[in-house]
Amino acid sequence: MKNIVYVSTAVNLMHENQLFDILHNSRLHNQALNISGVLLYSEGTFIQVLEGKDGMINVLYTRIKADQRHKDIVTLIDEPIIEKSFAQWLMGFAITDKEKTEKLVGYLRSVKELDLNSGNSAAIAAIKTFIETNELDVKY
Repeated sequence: MKNIVYVSTAVNLMHENQLFDILHNSRLHNQALNISGVLLYSEGTFIQVLEGKDGMINVLYTRIKADQRHKDIVTLIDEPIIEKSFAQWLMGFAITDKEKTEKLVGYLRSVKELDLNSGNSAAIAAIKTFIETNELDVKY
């Protein structure tokens, strides 16, 4: 099992419907492949954690890197893991525009819903840094 954490820049600022499409498709795909993770978006920047079987994650990440909706993809972490940090999330999702975040009822309404105190993995550290840097809901 492994995780990959990457950051990327949206080619164009994403509209709410585009983000919902990404979320919906990710959840369907990830459930079928037993992949978990979290995706955060802030003013044109994405950070994503993917967790699962090595082969599945590698194939998915290759597909993600070919996606034309983002560019400047930087792999922050690509490492083996013993257990998942976001096992309960087919794809946790948040955007930092508070107006849009309030409309995400049934999704990740607050980063408090992510249990970021459950371990000290590099993936959790990367997500915490992104949250703090983008002044997202930092009371985790």
